[in-house]
Amino acid sequence: MLTLFAGRLVQIQGMDAAYYRNEANLEKEHTTVLPAMRGTIYGSNGQPLAMTVEQWQIVADPGQMKAAQKLQTAQQLAAPLGLSEPALLQLLQHPSSRDYVVLGNDISSANETQIANLAANLNLSGAVTETMSYVRDYPDGEATANVVGFTNTTNTGVIAGQAGIEEEYNKLLDGTNGSEKYEWGADGEVIPGTAEQTPVENGESIKLTINPVLQYDAMKACENEVDKSQAKSCTSVIIQPQTGDILAMAQWPTYDQATLNNVADATDMPVQDVFTPGSTAKVITAAAAFEHGGKTPMSTYHIPYQIYRGGQWIRDAEYSGNENYTIAGIIANSSNVGMSQVVQSVSPQIQYDYLRNFGLDEPTGLNLPGETQGLLDPPSKWAADERYTLAYGQGIAVNAVQMASVYATIANGGVRVAPRLVAGTYNSAGQYTAAPASKSRRVIKAKTAKELISILQQVPGVDMTADQPWGEIPGYAVASKTGTANEPASPSLGESCPVGNPICIYGASYIGLAPGNNPQVVVAVNVQDPNKSQQDYFGDMVAGPVFYNVMNNALAELQIQPQAGLQPPDVRLNAP
Repeated sequence: MLTLFAGRLVQIQGMDAAYYRNEANLEKEHTTVLPAMRGTIYGSNGQPLAMTVEQWQIVADPGQMKAAQKLQTAQQLAAPLGLSEPALLQLLQHPSSRDYVVLGNDISSANETQIANLAANLNLSGAVTETMSYVRDYPDGEATANVVGFTNTTNTGVIAGQAGIEEEYNKLLDGTNGSEKYEWGADGEVIPGTAEQTPVENGESIKLTINPVLQYDAMKACENEVDKSQAKSCTSVIIQPQTGDILAMAQWPTYDQATLNNVADATDMPVQDVFTPGSTAKVITAAAAFEHGGKTPMSTYHIPYQIYRGGQWIRDAEYSGNENYTIAGIIANSSNVGMSQVVQSVSPQIQYDYLRNFGLDEPTGLNLPGETQGLLDPPSKWAADERYTLAYGQGIAVNAVQMASVYATIANGGVRVAPRLVAGTYNSAGQYTAAPASKSRRVIKAKTAKELISILQQVPGVDMTADQPWGEIPGYAVASKTGTANEPASPSLGESCPVGNPICIYGASYIGLAPGNNPQVVVAVNVQDPNKSQQDYFGDMVAGPVFYNVMNNALAELQIQPQAGLQPPDVRLNAP
C-alpha cells in the first residue's frame, strides 16, 4: 500500500507536475474580453447613419438571495428591466438553472445604471451581475438602409457587415477586441499585481457624401409614385457633377435593418438592379454624331411614320405625322425614327466607344457589394438591328448611378468625374482625413456638352404642351430628358405591345440637371413596371413627378438660388 502511495506521489509531483501546475493556473486565471467599438457611419451633415451602442444582459443568482430580497428585487427592478413585478418574482423563485437566471437582454445603458444602483442598495453584490456588449443602431432606418447596409453579431460577439457600406468597409469599421487577464485567490478576490491588459483598438468611422435630408425626401417621392402608379419599384439618384459626390441614392421599396428577416430583401437597387435606359440614352448618340459624324444640332431629318432598319420597322411612341426635325428636335421630341437615321453618320465602333466612354458597361467605382456593371455587347455580337435600337436606348442594360453619371458628365462640360460615396474617414482618435478627389476624364468636348444642354433645356417646354410640367422650375431653366423603355420581359423590340397586355413591362425615366445655365446638381429617376391600364407608363407621366419633387428639394437644401426671368435658349426644333 505504501509503495502504491509513493509511486502515485512520484507520478504527480515528478512526472505530471507541469500538467497539474498548468491546470491549477487555469483554475485561478480568468480572462475578460474587452469589446472594441465599431466605427460610426455619418451622413454629409455629420448625422450618424449607423452607430454602435451599448446593451446589457442582467443575470441573477437566486441562491444568493433571501426570500425578502427576492421580493424587494421584484418590486424595485421590474420597471428598468421592462417586466411586471409578478413576472420578475416568478423568475427569481423558479430560476431556469440552479445557479442563475437571465432577467433581461438588450437593456439600455441608462436602465443598466439604474439596475446596478438599486442592486447595490439591496446588498445584492454578486447576486445580480451585468454584462455589456455592443449592438448596431440605425437612426435613419429604411431611408438609408440600401446604402448603409446592415450587420449581424456572431456567437463570439463580433459585429460583421452584411451589406452596403457596412460590408464593403467592414475591415475599416471593425476594431480589435482587447482583453483583461487576472488571477483569483481561493477567497474569490483578485490577486494584486496579477492583472494583464491588452488594449482595445476601436474601429475607424466613415463620413459619406449622402445628405440624409435629401435621401429621405427622395425615398418618400419614390414611395408616393410607386403607390400611385402601382409600380414595382423606383430609384432616385442625386449627384453633383463637379465632384461626383452622390447626395442621395434612394429607392422604394426599401427595408429596415431592425426588422430585416430575409437577407435577399437587402437590395441596393441603384447599383444592383439594371434596366433599359430608353430615350435618355439618345444624348450619347447625338454626341457621337456631333463629334464624328459631321452633324450639328441643326442638321435636319425627315421623320416618316415608320422606318425600316436592320430588318425591322421602327416607330415613335407618339407620332404627329411627316415632321422635319433638327437633331435638337429629334431629342426634344424623343423620336426613335429620327435617331435611327442620325446614328448612321457614325460607325458601330464609334457608337460603342461613346457608350463605354460615358461609363456604361463598367463599374461605377462605388465598389458596393452586389453592384452590376450592366450589359453591352461589342459590335461584333450585334444583331442587324442592334445599332439602331441602341441609338435610342434599347438593347443595353444600365443601373441608376450609371445613368446619373452620364448626365453629370454633360453637366460638367463633358468631363466625367467618377461617382463617390465616401467623403472621408475618422481614425479612432477622431482625426478626420478627407478622401482623395474622384478620378476624372474628358468624354466629350465642352462645345458638345454645351450644345446638348441647350437642346435638353427645350424638353420641359415640349412636355408642357402635353400637360406634363415636371421640368418647369421657374428661375432654373432645367435641362432634362425623359425615357420610356420596353424592358427585357416585354415582346421583342419591333413588335407592338398593346396597352394593358400583362406581358408588357415598361421602365419610365426622367433625368435632369439644374440650373441649365450653370448645372450644379443632377437628378435621375427610374420607375419600373408602372400601371399600364391607362397609358400612364411614360417617363414624363410617371418619373416626372418624382423628378420635380426631388429636384425642388435639392435646390432648396443646397441653397442654389434661382435667377429671376431665366429662360432656356432659343433652339430651333423643326426644319422647313
